[in-house]
Amino acid sequence: MDHTRDNPLKRFAAFWIAALLIASFAIACVIFRPMTHGDVTTNYDVKSEARIELVSEARAAQEAALNTAALEKAITEPSDNLHKQVPTPGSKPLVAPAPAETPKEDEKPAPAE
Repeated sequence: MDHTRDNPLKRFAAFWIAALLIASFAIACVIFRPMTHGDVTTNYDVKSEARIELVSEARAAQEAALNTAALEKAITEPSDNLHKQVPTPGSKPLVAPAPAETPKEDEKPAPAE
């Protein structure tokens, strides 16, 4: 700013004009915000309602399929006889078979050349 045109009164007036302009814009934003942002249904809200409905149906189906009587019986039944159970034929053995003995150095076949 040119020093010949600078005076404190112009600076003071410019400051308050700018302050009032900013304050009036803030007040206008506060007044008009509720008018422009009413009840908005977004795509996220629509999709979330469908997901919640799907999850509730799945949980209801799981609850209906759950046999609570058998579960309670299995929980309360003592498990002292678990170590006495014998494997049925055709099932995997409980103990791994002993490894076969390795042949001694004399009995090993010679490598093919």
